[in-house]
Amino acid sequence: MDFITLLLFAVGLCFDSFAVSLSCGMSCCACTRRRMFRFAAILGLCQGLTPLAGWAVATNFRTVIEAYDHWIAFVWLLFLGGKLIWESCGEEDGEHLKGNPFALGRNVMLGIATSIDALVAGIAMALLPLTIVPSDSQLLNMLAAVFIIALVTLVSSLTGLYLGRRSRGKLGERAELIGGIILILIGIKVLAEHLSEV
Repeated sequence: MDFITLLLFAVGLCFDSFAVSLSCGMSCCACTRRRMFRFAAILGLCQGLTPLAGWAVATNFRTVIEAYDHWIAFVWLLFLGGKLIWESCGEEDGEHLKGNPFALGRNVMLGIATSIDALVAGIAMALLPLTIVPSDSQLLNMLAAVFIIALVTLVSSLTGLYLGRRSRGKLGERAELIGGIILILIGIKVLAEHLSEV
């Protein structure tokens, strides 16, 4: 996985956080910039760290699954993308917005809830060679990936909060749909690259 693929990967993963931020922005009448930044930073931190946990677990079992790694990565990404698309077609029940979403406890809960998919994505990342920085160390490459994923999520969450305050549309649902399509396309790319080498 190179830098461009990782960037697309991060964009695909951040749409849950973007959709939640958009919804929270719509419910926010008088939020300070500090609270909005803290909200987005917590979402970004959770989204960045959970792939690291998934990567660490999968790395320990890499030798067992190496022969099938491209298929596993493809299926994981297909599942994640499909899940986002499915959720974009469902009705929003608004459960995640009950209470004050900007309270620290609820903010952390939202961060964890929106980063579950990123945990699974971290497993897929362990099955792919990472070439994000010029180093043979996969750990160093993974740490760079964590930073990029967290940064992309931070920016997208701030954007979602801003747009949410300005808009009352259905952009959140479209965002999840786009994110799902991006993840599926990356999965197809991973599988196609492996099959072309055979």
